[in-house]
Amino acid sequence: MPGLFVLRQAEALAKSHVVQVLSVHPDPSCRVKFEVVQTVEKDVRTCRVYYKTHQEGNRLITKVLDISRFVKAHFKGVKALKGFRPDIIHGHVLTREILFAFYLAHKWHIPYLISEHWSRYLPENGTYKGMTRKWLTQFLVRRSAGVTAVSGTLKQAMLAHKLGHKRFYIVPNTIDTSAYLPLGNWDVSNKASILHVSCFEDKSKNIRGFLDSVALVFSSRTDFIVRLLGEGPDLASMKEYAASLGLGPDKVRFTGLIRGDDLIKLYQTSSFLVQSSRYETFGTVVAEALSCGLPVISTPTGIAPEIIDRSNGILLQQHGVNEMADAINIMLDNYTTFDRQKLHESISGVYAERKVTDQLTGIYRETISLCQKA
Repeated sequence: MPGLFVLRQAEALAKSHVVQVLSVHPDPSCRVKFEVVQTVEKDVRTCRVYYKTHQEGNRLITKVLDISRFVKAHFKGVKALKGFRPDIIHGHVLTREILFAFYLAHKWHIPYLISEHWSRYLPENGTYKGMTRKWLTQFLVRRSAGVTAVSGTLKQAMLAHKLGHKRFYIVPNTIDTSAYLPLGNWDVSNKASILHVSCFEDKSKNIRGFLDSVALVFSSRTDFIVRLLGEGPDLASMKEYAASLGLGPDKVRFTGLIRGDDLIKLYQTSSFLVQSSRYETFGTVVAEALSCGLPVISTPTGIAPEIIDRSNGILLQQHGVNEMADAINIMLDNYTTFDRQKLHESISGVYAERKVTDQLTGIYRETISLCQKA
């Protein structure tokens, strides 16, 4: 899940370029110090390196040892690429991974780009701290050939932290609009189905607030069910909280993690989506839902303020329980009035794979050309 957006971008790029992904993962259950796994997935050559983390001993010593293995894992991954020499390196998510991208770019005399997805720079998150981290992050940004952010919201947050660059682009996450398609009309003979998709991290996703709103709506009507899709650190506690509100399986269902065609089918058979987040850098589920013809209720986070209006949903001004409950009531009465095909068309030309791939290809070619002239 944490690398899902990078995966989708790599798959889109691999349709017209040779793409090699190197990804390093800590794994306390790894039976050996390092495990290198190479695969080809949808034309993406992928090298995953797992390294065993230390679970016992002095905290400072184990941290140093884990950092050492983290670095060694990257070198093992590069060695496993067996001579693959790229024209450009595209590093995702500051700061540690980009430090290795900087090293390789210097070694191979090629440029590197940075793509940021993380919400740490947003004031609502507030985890971008520490003088050393800030200095190193600013250094890596300055030395890069360019920076991309997934939304204008994230770009402005980064600029506020002095992470600017003369070649700073907004490149959105990709949506396979050829697969995320509407499916006929709504079946009004059954109860409406409200969908909520998240990584189950309550601090950012405000799942508790969403459940409070759902409980408030259920106090006056029962003509709907709610499905919460995903998994994450707060899944168990959210199930317990739902139960404490009297939201049993007949009202609220936790589906777990669903991917691929099954995920698309769930979008297609739902009535509308609710995004209740306190903050987002992008909000892919909003674009996915609209691509499948679902109207959306969303807090003003990520891309929602840019794409949601009365023609495709309801944009909340805040994430208060009463306001969200009112919006759910309105949408329950009106979701069938939306034209699914028009909802799909409203975003298909913005986040389609080909559009994002073409944008990145232009950035790559320009970057390589400028590097060669330097």
